[in-house]
Amino acid sequence: MAYEYKRIKTKDDLKEFIAADRQAQPTQWGGVFDPIFKLKTLLRRCEYHRNNKSNIYHFLMFVILRYRFRRLQRKMCSEIGFNVFGKGLIIWHGQRIITNGEARVGDYCSISSGVVIGHGNGGAPHIGNNVEMTINSTIIGDVSIADNVRIGANALVVKDIIEPNTTWGGVPAKKISDHGTVENPVVA
Repeated sequence: MAYEYKRIKTKDDLKEFIAADRQAQPTQWGGVFDPIFKLKTLLRRCEYHRNNKSNIYHFLMFVILRYRFRRLQRKMCSEIGFNVFGKGLIIWHGQRIITNGEARVGDYCSISSGVVIGHGNGGAPHIGNNVEMTINSTIIGDVSIADNVRIGANALVVKDIIEPNTTWGGVPAKKISDHGTVENPVVA
Protein backbone atom coordinates (compact mmCIF):
# COMPACT_ATOMS: atom_id res chain seq x y z
CA MET A 1 0.00 0.00 0.00
CA ALA A 2 1.46 3.32 -1.04
CA TYR A 3 -0.10 6.29 0.71
CA GLU A 4 0.67 9.88 -0.12
CA TYR A 5 1.29 11.90 3.03
CA LYS A 6 1.05 15.64 2.60
CA ARG A 7 3.21 18.01 4.65
CA ILE A 8 2.28 21.54 5.66
CA LYS A 9 4.52 23.77 3.52
CA THR A 10 2.45 26.90 2.82
CA LYS A 11 0.06 29.12 4.78
CA ASP A 12 -2.79 27.72 2.70
CA ASP A 13 -1.78 24.18 3.74
CA LEU A 14 -1.71 25.32 7.37
CA LYS A 15 -5.19 26.84 7.11
CA GLU A 16 -6.49 23.70 5.36
CA PHE A 17 -5.13 21.36 8.06
CA ILE A 18 -6.37 23.49 10.97
CA ALA A 19 -9.82 23.88 9.37
CA ALA A 20 -10.08 20.12 8.70
CA ASP A 21 -8.97 19.35 12.27
CA ARG A 22 -11.49 21.81 13.68
CA GLN A 23 -14.33 20.47 11.53
CA ALA A 24 -13.60 16.84 12.41
CA GLN A 25 -13.13 17.38 16.17
CA PRO A 26 -16.20 17.67 18.38
CA THR A 27 -15.47 20.44 20.88
CA GLN A 28 -15.67 19.68 24.56
CA TRP A 29 -15.24 23.11 26.11
CA GLY A 30 -15.83 25.31 23.15
CA GLY A 31 -13.22 26.38 20.64
CA VAL A 32 -10.01 28.01 21.78
CA PHE A 33 -10.46 26.99 25.44
CA ASP A 34 -10.49 23.30 24.55
CA PRO A 35 -7.03 21.84 25.37
CA ILE A 36 -7.30 19.34 22.49
CA PHE A 37 -7.98 22.22 20.10
CA LYS A 38 -4.92 24.05 21.48
CA LEU A 39 -2.77 20.93 21.19
CA LYS A 40 -3.71 20.27 17.56
CA THR A 41 -3.35 23.92 16.55
CA LEU A 42 0.11 24.13 18.14
CA LEU A 43 1.02 20.83 16.45
CA ARG A 44 0.03 22.16 13.01
CA ARG A 45 1.77 25.51 13.53
CA CYS A 46 4.95 23.71 14.67
CA GLU A 47 4.83 21.49 11.60
CA TYR A 48 4.43 24.50 9.30
CA HIS A 49 7.38 26.37 10.79
CA ARG A 50 9.50 23.21 11.05
CA ASN A 51 8.96 22.41 7.38
CA ASN A 52 10.10 25.92 6.46
CA LYS A 53 12.81 26.45 9.07
CA SER A 54 15.58 27.26 6.59
CA ASN A 55 14.24 30.82 6.97
CA ILE A 56 15.34 32.45 10.28
CA TYR A 57 11.80 33.67 11.03
CA HIS A 58 10.37 30.15 10.70
CA PHE A 59 13.22 28.70 12.74
CA LEU A 60 12.59 31.12 15.63
CA MET A 61 8.83 30.60 15.48
CA PHE A 62 9.37 26.83 15.49
CA VAL A 63 11.54 27.05 18.62
CA ILE A 64 8.97 29.20 20.45
CA LEU A 65 5.95 27.13 19.41
CA ARG A 66 7.72 23.82 20.08
CA TYR A 67 8.34 24.98 23.66
CA ARG A 68 4.62 25.76 24.12
CA PHE A 69 3.62 22.50 22.41
CA ARG A 70 5.91 20.42 24.62
CA ARG A 71 4.59 22.09 27.79
CA LEU A 72 1.03 21.22 26.82
CA GLN A 73 2.07 17.67 25.87
CA ARG A 74 3.71 17.18 29.26
CA LYS A 75 0.49 18.20 31.00
CA MET A 76 -1.24 15.44 29.04
CA CYS A 77 1.63 12.93 29.47
CA SER A 78 1.78 12.58 25.69
CA GLU A 79 4.49 12.65 23.05
CA ILE A 80 3.32 13.36 19.50
CA GLY A 81 5.80 13.54 16.63
CA PHE A 82 5.73 16.22 13.95
CA ASN A 83 4.50 15.46 10.40
CA VAL A 84 2.91 12.18 11.49
CA PHE A 85 -0.83 12.84 11.05
CA GLY A 86 -2.76 13.90 7.96
CA LYS A 87 -5.51 16.49 8.04
CA GLY A 88 -8.74 15.98 9.97
CA LEU A 89 -7.10 14.48 13.05
CA ILE A 90 -9.53 13.61 15.86
CA ILE A 91 -8.17 13.22 19.39
CA TRP A 92 -10.83 11.94 21.78
CA HIS A 93 -8.67 12.05 24.90
CA GLY A 94 -5.21 13.62 24.78
CA GLN A 95 -3.63 11.71 27.66
CA ARG A 96 -0.81 9.15 27.20
CA ILE A 97 -0.59 9.32 23.39
CA ILE A 98 2.81 8.27 22.06
CA THR A 99 3.71 8.51 18.36
CA ASN A 100 7.04 7.92 16.69
CA GLY A 101 8.17 10.74 14.41
CA GLU A 102 8.82 8.29 11.56
CA ALA A 103 5.26 6.90 11.56
CA ARG A 104 2.76 8.16 8.98
CA VAL A 105 -0.99 8.32 9.57
CA GLY A 106 -3.48 9.27 6.85
CA ASP A 107 -6.31 11.79 6.79
CA TYR A 108 -9.34 11.83 9.11
CA CYS A 109 -7.99 9.35 11.64
CA SER A 110 -9.03 9.30 15.27
CA ILE A 111 -7.01 8.38 18.33
CA SER A 112 -7.87 8.02 21.97
CA SER A 113 -6.07 7.88 25.29
CA GLY A 114 -3.17 5.44 25.60
CA VAL A 115 -2.58 4.95 21.87
CA VAL A 116 1.00 4.01 20.97
CA ILE A 117 2.26 4.18 17.39
CA GLY A 118 5.85 3.03 17.73
CA HIS A 119 9.02 2.05 15.93
CA GLY A 120 10.07 -1.59 15.95
CA ASN A 121 11.67 -4.26 13.78
CA GLY A 122 13.45 -1.65 11.66
CA GLY A 123 10.52 0.58 10.81
CA ALA A 124 7.51 2.60 11.85
CA PRO A 125 3.82 2.08 10.97
CA HIS A 126 2.12 3.46 7.85
CA ILE A 127 -1.57 3.89 8.53
CA GLY A 128 -4.26 4.69 5.94
CA ASN A 129 -7.18 7.13 5.97
CA ASN A 130 -10.20 7.02 8.31
CA VAL A 131 -8.53 4.66 10.78
CA GLU A 132 -9.85 4.65 14.34
CA MET A 133 -7.44 3.71 17.13
CA THR A 134 -9.37 3.22 20.37
CA ILE A 135 -8.22 3.31 23.99
CA ASN A 136 -4.82 1.73 24.72
CA SER A 137 -4.38 0.29 21.23
CA THR A 138 -0.77 -0.24 20.16
CA ILE A 139 0.67 -0.40 16.65
CA ILE A 140 4.35 -1.37 16.58
CA GLY A 141 6.87 -1.93 13.81
CA ASP A 142 7.03 -1.65 10.05
CA VAL A 143 3.35 -2.46 9.47
CA SER A 144 0.78 -1.08 7.03
CA ILE A 145 -2.87 -0.58 7.88
CA ALA A 146 -5.55 -0.19 5.19
CA ASP A 147 -8.21 2.52 5.02
CA ASN A 148 -11.36 2.50 7.19
CA VAL A 149 -9.98 0.11 9.81
CA ARG A 150 -10.97 0.18 13.48
CA ILE A 151 -8.40 -1.02 16.04
CA GLY A 152 -10.15 -2.20 19.22
CA ALA A 153 -9.33 -1.28 22.80
CA ASN A 154 -6.10 -2.80 24.16
CA ALA A 155 -5.28 -4.36 20.76
CA LEU A 156 -1.67 -4.97 19.73
CA VAL A 157 -1.00 -4.72 15.98
CA VAL A 158 2.33 -6.22 14.87
CA LYS A 159 1.39 -7.43 11.35
CA ASP A 160 -0.02 -5.73 8.25
CA ILE A 161 -3.77 -5.19 8.04
CA ILE A 162 -4.52 -5.21 4.32
CA GLU A 163 -8.31 -5.64 4.49
CA PRO A 164 -10.13 -2.28 4.45
CA ASN A 165 -13.40 -1.78 6.35
CA THR A 166 -12.61 -4.24 9.14
CA THR A 167 -12.34 -4.20 12.93
CA TRP A 168 -9.38 -5.77 14.73
CA GLY A 169 -8.85 -6.60 18.39
CA GLY A 170 -6.87 -8.75 20.79
CA VAL A 171 -3.22 -9.47 21.50
CA PRO A 172 -1.95 -9.94 18.83
CA ALA A 173 -4.73 -8.30 16.82
CA LYS A 174 -7.07 -10.54 14.84
CA LYS A 175 -10.02 -9.61 12.65
CA ILE A 176 -13.19 -9.57 14.73
CA SER A 177 -15.62 -7.89 12.32
CA ASP A 178 -16.12 -6.96 8.67
CA HIS A 179 -17.39 -3.53 9.72
CA GLY A 180 -14.73 -0.84 10.00
CA THR A 181 -15.17 2.90 10.07
CA VAL A 182 -16.91 3.09 6.69
CA GLU A 183 -20.38 3.48 8.24
CA ASN A 184 -19.39 6.98 9.41
CA PRO A 185 -17.00 8.27 6.74
CA VAL A 186 -15.81 11.85 7.05
CA VAL A 187 -16.41 13.72 3.83
CA ALA A 188 -13.82 16.36 2.99
